[in-house]
Amino acid sequence: MTHPQIPGLAYQKDLGTGGFADVYLYRRQSPERLVAVKVLRTTDMSDRLVRRFTAEANAMAALEHPYIAKVYSAGITGDGRPYIEMAYYPNGSLEDRVRQAPLSVPDVLRIGVQLCSAVETAHRLEPPLLHRDIKPANVLIDAYGDPMLTDFGIASRMNDERDEDTSLSVYWAPPEAMFSTSPVDKRSDVYSLGAMLWHLLVGRAPYILPGGDNRPSATMIRTRDLPVPSTGRPDVPASLERLLASTMAKDPRLRPATAADLARSLNAIEQHEFGFGQVTPFKVKADAAPAVAGAPSRSARPPEDRTRLQAAPQIIAAQPAAASVPAPSPATMRPGQPMPDGRTIRTTRPPAPVMADVQPPAPATPGNKSGLIIALVVALLVVVGVGWWLVSSRGHSSPTDTATSTTTSGSSEIGLDLPPGPVTITCTRGADGVSVACNWDYANSLTTDAYQILLPGGSQTSSNDPNYTATASGGQQYCIQVKVVRADGRFPATDWSQAGCA
Repeated sequence: MTHPQIPGLAYQKDLGTGGFADVYLYRRQSPERLVAVKVLRTTDMSDRLVRRFTAEANAMAALEHPYIAKVYSAGITGDGRPYIEMAYYPNGSLEDRVRQAPLSVPDVLRIGVQLCSAVETAHRLEPPLLHRDIKPANVLIDAYGDPMLTDFGIASRMNDERDEDTSLSVYWAPPEAMFSTSPVDKRSDVYSLGAMLWHLLVGRAPYILPGGDNRPSATMIRTRDLPVPSTGRPDVPASLERLLASTMAKDPRLRPATAADLARSLNAIEQHEFGFGQVTPFKVKADAAPAVAGAPSRSARPPEDRTRLQAAPQIIAAQPAAASVPAPSPATMRPGQPMPDGRTIRTTRPPAPVMADVQPPAPATPGNKSGLIIALVVALLVVVGVGWWLVSSRGHSSPTDTATSTTTSGSSEIGLDLPPGPVTITCTRGADGVSVACNWDYANSLTTDAYQILLPGGSQTSSNDPNYTATASGGQQYCIQVKVVRADGRFPATDWSQAGCA
């Protein structure tokens, strides 16, 4: 249909078209600015379509966030069509950008954290708001190069049982949304975030086959049945490959539980690969609990132990081998030396030493010459110490050095110390009806981990193995919860895991 006449707005040009709406560029007369106006294409609308369009306007207006497209107003055109007036972003969408060339790894990590901020903000509403259609075309780029999430056209509240919409973008949608294998929840949006980041790295959606059958029906089957493909890019860190694979896991329980968890892992990869200065800030409302603990902003100073990587949780490890093989510490390995599981230690430049702040000496006077001499001696010792550190850190460690930490062969990245992931407990009841056997698994496990176990009735016990057996009263459900305890005391669990029952 032709563009509508809207009081106070002067039509400029067509911008695009969607499933049931068109987008036009207008100039608002007061205050003067260019705006994008999304207009329903027909006046013959069902109540359901009008509700969806109104819900989109309300949802986007309620989400005041730096990476969510701004909504200015909504109304009805003179010919009876609902419209939404939004900010105009002249640089196109991520779809336009990735058509030209795949994005760099730093750009994808940055965009990932920024969009996780936006999605987490929507998920923290009460009740949570799911986007359900995250894809490159629905992310616009503002004048500063930042992503702006838009098009909440099929967004839904998690307490709304009426799920009538079937217009999914199957190339980025999770299996449960297409096949109803489990309820659509926050982890469904997390899947779509991962699929979109994979797309930005490769230039196509994960299950698109160049030259193959890419109809929606064929792509849906591949999404359900095939493992997550590798990006195939040599510059993509192995930790990012594993994170994307876990984010797009078929079973939602194996994905990062929230967009904040995904942002934590992206921040950890940024920090490990590019240093503190490249960590992208995770932005949620100031009155909300910090979502990315320990991840400094671009302008923030590193924490007290500045030479230690402050990792963040939820990079899901690769599937462990049949037998867990302790991996040597990077401190005991020479660059190029093969690991026991076939991997090769990467040559990375160690973080620069951080010296304590030193007050400059006062101008020399007859009364403080001795203090000046002492200060010069101290400065000389510091220079000599730094020089020795730089020489000794260039891979001259002895093969007999003692390892400082031990990880399983499934750890997510050599040298990247990550907290335990969420614990998943499986309990089964024996044939006698009273014996119960429970075991549990989690990402980033270490062979030195121990476990606290919360038993029915509130009593606790401990175990050095990830399993527990008990005898339960006949006919009564038996449930336990678990906390992971690191041998070095790091990353203490503040909450018990979800219960496992039999």
